[in-house]
Amino acid sequence: MEALRVAVAGLLYETNSFAPGVSTREKLWRSGWADGDDVFTYGQGIDSIAGAMKVADAEGVILIPTTSEGPASGPTFAVGEYKYLRERLLDGLRPLVGQVDGVYLSLHGAMVCEDEDDVEGDIMQSVVELMGVPVSASFDLHCHFTDKMGRATPMISVYHTCPHVDIFETGERSMSLLVNRLRGGNPTLSWVQIPMLASAEGQDTTVEPVRSIIARLEEMMREPKVLDGALVMTQPWLDVPELGWTALVVTDNDPELAKRYAAELGKMAWDARDRILAPKVEIADAIDRICAVPADEKLGPFVISDGADSVSAGSAGDGVELVSALASAALPGPAFAVIADAPAAKLCHEAGVGARVHLQLGGTVSLRFFTPSSFEGRIISLHSTGYPSIYPPNSIDPGQVAVLRMDNGLHIIITQHPVPQLDLEVYRHVGLDPLKAHVVVAKSAGGYRAFYEPIARECIDVASSGAADSRLEQMPFERISRPLYPFDRDINWTPVPQVSGSH
Repeated sequence: MEALRVAVAGLLYETNSFAPGVSTREKLWRSGWADGDDVFTYGQGIDSIAGAMKVADAEGVILIPTTSEGPASGPTFAVGEYKYLRERLLDGLRPLVGQVDGVYLSLHGAMVCEDEDDVEGDIMQSVVELMGVPVSASFDLHCHFTDKMGRATPMISVYHTCPHVDIFETGERSMSLLVNRLRGGNPTLSWVQIPMLASAEGQDTTVEPVRSIIARLEEMMREPKVLDGALVMTQPWLDVPELGWTALVVTDNDPELAKRYAAELGKMAWDARDRILAPKVEIADAIDRICAVPADEKLGPFVISDGADSVSAGSAGDGVELVSALASAALPGPAFAVIADAPAAKLCHEAGVGARVHLQLGGTVSLRFFTPSSFEGRIISLHSTGYPSIYPPNSIDPGQVAVLRMDNGLHIIITQHPVPQLDLEVYRHVGLDPLKAHVVVAKSAGGYRAFYEPIARECIDVASSGAADSRLEQMPFERISRPLYPFDRDINWTPVPQVSGSH
C-alpha cells in the first residue's frame, strides 16, 4: 500500500481587541517562523506539529512541511498584513495540489484582523477549497470557534488544559483524526455555542468547576465511537460577533452521539457559569502579605500574577501598577519583575553596566491603561540575544534587555519587546534564579501556574488594569453578540447542536 502524504502548515496568533495599535508580520516573526523542514524543529519538539509528527511516523504517513508562523499574541492585525500571511500559507500549499492526500493545520483560533473577524475560518475554508482533500486542524483552548470553522472540517482538535500542558498531545489527536479519515473513517463533528465568557484565570482546568467538565469530556473520549472533543473557552478579550464558549465532540460516523455529548458538555458549562470565578487580591493587600514574612528560599518565592497586563493574552507588558508598589515596599528579600519599555532599554544600553540611572518606565504603548512611573537603580547586566522558551515552545526575541537593581532589592528586567511570562526562562536568561527570590512577578492571566505554582510559596493574583483585565464587564466591548453572560444575566438558553460531516 502506498504511503499517505500529508501537507503541514501553521499560523498561530492570538488577538486582543483592547491591546493598542495594530500588529504586523514582523511582530509575529519575532516569536518564530519556519519554512520547509524547519517547520518540524522550531517548536523544539514539544508543539502540536511535533505531536502530529509522532503519529505520522507511527502510522507510516509522509509529512510535507510548508510554512508555519508564531505563536504570538497582540493587537488586531492590519489589513494588508493578514492578506500577506494568508497568501504565504496558501502559496506554500499550492505546489502540493494533487500531490497530497490530506492537510494538517496548526492554528491558534483567535486571530482577528481589521477586515476579517474570523481569520482561521477564512484560512480553513480557503485551504479546503484549494486542496480538495481532507483537512484536520488543531487549536488553542482560547480559540474563538465559529460556525464557519465547524463547516470547513469536522476534524477539530483543541487543547484540553489551561494552563496548556497538552499542546503536543493535541497535535497527536489531530493527526489521528486525519489518518482515521484517510483510511476510510467518517469523523463527524457536533458543536454547541454557549453564550458565556470567563476571564482566563477562571478557566483553570485543574480546579472546580471546570475540572469536572474536562473529566466528563475525557470519560466520553474513552468510548470507542468518540474520537475527540473539547470545551473551547475562547480568548475573552476579543470584541467580535459570535464570541463565547463552545462544546464540541467528534465521533466515528455517529452524529446523534456527537450531538448528545456536545449538548451535555455545553449544559455542564452553562450550569457552572456563576461558579467560574477569578478572585483577585488588591495590590496593596498583596504587598502587605509578602512584606509581613521573612524571605526563606526553602519555602520558595511568592508569585504575584499581574494578569491584566498578560503578554501571552495580547497585552503590551508595559503596566507598572504592581512594579511601582514593589519599588516603594520594604521588601524582606529580592523581587523580580519584567517591564516592556523600548526607550528605557535603549537608554540603559547607552548608559552601560554599572551606571546608576533614573528612568521613567511603563505606559509607553498602553496609554489607555497606564502612565509612566519613576524608578532609580543600578544597571547590573545588559543583554541582546534571544532565548528558547518552553511555554510557548519557541524562541523568544526580547530585543535589547537591561536588568535594573533598585536599593530595596527589586530587580526589573526591562525589555525592548514584550515577552511572554508563562515559564521561568525570561528570568534565567539574564542570570536571575526565581528560586532565590522572595517575590517573582508573572505578567500572565492564569497560564503561569503550570511552571510557577510548583516552585511557589504562594500564588497571588492581583487586581490591576490592562488589556487583559479579568473584570470583563468593565472592558469597552462594542461588537459582541448579545445576550452574553456575564454582561447579561437573565438568559434563557438551551443547547442547539450543529453538525458537520467529513469532506
